[in-house]
Amino acid sequence: MAADPSAVLPAASGGQILRRIFDRIPLAVRRAFIPFVVTRLLIALLFATVPLMQQGLADHWGARDNMRIRVSPAAMATGFERVAIGNDSSFYYGIASEGYEERPFDTTTATRWAFFPLHPLLWRAAAYVTGEWLWSGILVANVIAFAAFCLMWSLAYTLTSDISLADSALVFALCWPTTYFMMLPHSEALFFLLVTAAFLADQARRPWLSPLIGGFASAARVNGVFLAPALLVDRWYRGERTLRDILPLGLTAVGLAAFMAYLWHATGNPLAFKDIQVIWGRSFHMPWTALTDYVSRPLQLVAPWNPKVLNFAVTVLAGISIVTCWKRGWRGLAVFTGLTLLAPLCTGTLMSMGRYLSVSPGIFLALATWSADRPRFALLWQAISVLALTLLCTLFALHIDIGGA
Repeated sequence: MAADPSAVLPAASGGQILRRIFDRIPLAVRRAFIPFVVTRLLIALLFATVPLMQQGLADHWGARDNMRIRVSPAAMATGFERVAIGNDSSFYYGIASEGYEERPFDTTTATRWAFFPLHPLLWRAAAYVTGEWLWSGILVANVIAFAAFCLMWSLAYTLTSDISLADSALVFALCWPTTYFMMLPHSEALFFLLVTAAFLADQARRPWLSPLIGGFASAARVNGVFLAPALLVDRWYRGERTLRDILPLGLTAVGLAAFMAYLWHATGNPLAFKDIQVIWGRSFHMPWTALTDYVSRPLQLVAPWNPKVLNFAVTVLAGISIVTCWKRGWRGLAVFTGLTLLAPLCTGTLMSMGRYLSVSPGIFLALATWSADRPRFALLWQAISVLALTLLCTLFALHIDIGGA
């Protein structure tokens, strides 16, 4: 009678079991988890405590010398709640809970037509499951953000085969000055996830999957359609130039087309998402207008809703990253960054430039590439980025939104 092998082999220890479980976790998740948690805790702490500081100290400084600030989970939750629903997230909340306004188009007031539907649809689905709105939106945004940063790491590793460079790209993305929007019920996290997933699918030679993901991206933001020329350039340089290679790219416009059809039905204007932008002071200008405006007045560091010096810096950074990505053979990323940069420049202002560029993975790959050869530059930019992130988060918690109006 044969011996039972299980009676001969020693039982696996608890440490070995945990190690096996750990090894089965995707590498991108393992590399992204701790940096994500650390940076999100910093942002959450600012969002939660700054409103308490304002109410407890700023409003009563010198009048009551016995003021105390007690930091408790309930107090921090209250502080976070005051920050979470405001500016764009209030529009997304309105779409998720009530839908779009259905009336003839006009530009007399700011309306929800400027905001695309995919993010609020996900928010509504989460709220339907939980029966609660605010924290459902925050949870959805952060789960999506974590997935997006994991894919960001995977994309960097796929393109470079270098773990340290992928780690560096991830950290640059996590510490970008306006990354705090990805913690809130805004569309940044979702759009970044879809863009990065589309480029990953393209690298895996999935000719239909990447533009299909792009179709969802254009239902989250209008610049999802920028994936079409970006993917086309990549395929063209790979020699994929047949109709069968190019035809699927039309899927990237499906989300935008569906939203335009709805707006036509609801308002009579399929371009309502664009035409309503005049309410926020945006109209067509030549792309160099905003740049020459800043260069002519470089000492005007901040204008209403616009930290001009920071937005000018990230604009220049994005421009240089386009060249870097193109030279490294990441042509699709270069094209996507270029179009993502060009679109807001054509509105005649640098306002929100840091926020618009936060969803362009090519910038973070370029930063990581530079940091490998120029460690001092990497440290300098990382310090500037963290300081800017802290300042913008603090101001945002005080309802002074100059980082992404």
